Amino acid sequence: MSSWKKTFRAAFAAQFCAIMGFSLAMPFMPLFIRELGVTDKGEVARWAGYANAATPLTMAIFAPIWGMLADRYGRRLMVMRAMFGGAVVLALMALVQDVYQLVACRLLQGALTGTVAALVALVAAETPRERAGYALGMMQAAVFVGFAFGPLLGGLIANGLRAQPGFATGALRYRVTFALSAILLVAAGLLVRFATREAYQPGPPAAKAGHASFRHVLAATGFLAAVFALLTLRFANSVSASTFALFIEDICGRRMDIDSVVGIVLGVGGVAAAIGCAVLGPLSDAWGHRRLLITACFASGLVSLGYFFSATLRDLIVFRVLFGLAAGGMLPAANAIIRHTTSDENMGKAYGITTSMGSVGWVAGALGGGHLAAIYSPRATFIPMAVAFWLAAALVTFSVRTDRARDAAGAAPESLG
Repeated sequence: MSSWKKTFRAAFAAQFCAIMGFSLAMPFMPLFIRELGVTDKGEVARWAGYANAATPLTMAIFAPIWGMLADRYGRRLMVMRAMFGGAVVLALMALVQDVYQLVACRLLQGALTGTVAALVALVAAETPRERAGYALGMMQAAVFVGFAFGPLLGGLIANGLRAQPGFATGALRYRVTFALSAILLVAAGLLVRFATREAYQPGPPAAKAGHASFRHVLAATGFLAAVFALLTLRFANSVSASTFALFIEDICGRRMDIDSVVGIVLGVGGVAAAIGCAVLGPLSDAWGHRRLLITACFASGLVSLGYFFSATLRDLIVFRVLFGLAAGGMLPAANAIIRHTTSDENMGKAYGITTSMGSVGWVAGALGGGHLAAIYSPRATFIPMAVAFWLAAALVTFSVRTDRARDAAGAAPESLG
């Protein structure tokens, strides 16, 4: 097996393990906040928005720095930093006593982690350009599979612990899931340490050259347009994420097995998204990354309106599956466009900038969604979500142009005007 395939497969497994760790307890954040003493429903929604926005806020600052260090000292080293740093933060979250400590931990998480971008940079640099759509699509599939199994497992654990003495009330059952999350991040870090290889040899650590490289990345044809499209997509994905568990609770009521229900709804959506990535990632290499991104964004906007009109748990599951299938084409296509516009020696910087700008959209979506849910209801967040997806589709339509002949051959980069 060629070296890039070995690294890709190990990175895929590490990505799955890390995301499952992060998502084991994160979807239950509003419910955890309630157990920490915030009882008013509007305040729970608002604090959930703050907690969800805290991580991308610091990630926006630190991601370009980590990206520059990745190009200087190696992408693999930065992946291990993100994995082991995430393990420490998740262990601390298991010990928090109030929402202020929780938000502080989330801020620290953004400063230390960024496993998705770090692994994408590693895989993108090691993968031949003509296989970029396949490899990055499968890496995104690993993210979605992790997001599918994490909430499912977390919901089962939290719901099972509820029946045990001492776990029926209070935040203890959620603390257990944070501790298990930390263990999964350690396992992912060890997998990267012992099962991946990096062929890229970093150049001399000249600060001046590093600054020049940042300028080169930003000046690459089409790079900024693709980054702004990702910013819009991140906003759309995060505007309802902070309060999605509360939305499920509004539809289902405060039932005893609400943890499992939240996990099931998010899990089936993650499985659907993973299927979408596995199918659409390779397809985009032949069909065109731009075309797939536009189609997926438009379809996601339609499904977001479906969320708004959902009245039953069955409706919610149907639209979650449809949304997962559509979302499966978005991030792989956008990441492939960025990969095609970036030289190998600047890959870490490119995905550092991408993560930083995407985090800006994440912050705006989390804060805006939390306040909308507090003022109106969690259902209200799906309107700006739909509008943002359609805005992203329009941005790509009018800002990205591709050489169809060469793109169909899988050999040429996307170019944006």
